[in-house]
Amino acid sequence: MIRRDFLKVAGVSAMAMAAQGNLPLLARKPRGVSYSGLYTEAFDSRFVSPNAIAPVNGYLPKFTPVGDGSMQRAFRANYTLVRQYGQTKELVSNNFDCGSLTLSFDGIQSRSEEVRHKRDEMDNTVKTVVETRWPLHTAASWTLESSVVGVPEVHYTEQGRWDGQRMLVKGRSFSLERETSGPLIDRWSLLPLLASGKIKQQDLKFDLLDESTLRPNQTLRYMGEVTIPVAGGETSLDCYVQSGWGIVPTHYLVDPQGRVQLITMATVNWALMDLS
Repeated sequence: MIRRDFLKVAGVSAMAMAAQGNLPLLARKPRGVSYSGLYTEAFDSRFVSPNAIAPVNGYLPKFTPVGDGSMQRAFRANYTLVRQYGQTKELVSNNFDCGSLTLSFDGIQSRSEEVRHKRDEMDNTVKTVVETRWPLHTAASWTLESSVVGVPEVHYTEQGRWDGQRMLVKGRSFSLERETSGPLIDRWSLLPLLASGKIKQQDLKFDLLDESTLRPNQTLRYMGEVTIPVAGGETSLDCYVQSGWGIVPTHYLVDPQGRVQLITMATVNWALMDLS
């Protein structure tokens, strides 16, 4: 499937999800969760807690937060992909483990390998390598490889670079240039920024590099503390929300040590499994 066809299908799916109330901005309040933090009239309540955990509230009772490792220096992290397939009448999400994400960051280079298992379909793997620049870990250049497991002929590679004003992406049969409106930051390079705690004091405004796609005019802000149910009890995490052009609201739940424990994005969500 070429990218423009994928975007058409994704757009139709998003509208259907919104109509059903499955997107975070339309989801209803789940039970068993409490919040405290920075709520003012300036915030749009559709984009904040309790919707942060609505997509994974069926998974949380078996989730154990990772207690070792740090994202404030070079790290390697493994996440599991938690899919949401609708909700029960009691507003509990139907969650299933459907893939994995391996991330590594050494302060300069960010690497990721994502595997998505699809029901009755072929598995897809996406690998990225992003060279970043201080202080915001902006993307200087990157390579993306996408393939279908077991089907070697279904494979493509894209390469890109950013000069501070424009991003250029090249594939086997195309070249695309786009102007940017702010710092260009890869999705997974946001994790060390969240770990640093700097975004608690000041909103981050940026353009998102989503694989090789530009998502401009993004804002990442701190929304306060959220207490959520987990295996064996409850835990309190800092809640950050990202909103902007071309994405569903994305929530990052971060523990006091800066470990990004959960990332929720409606039907696609990530839970930290181990960190070193």
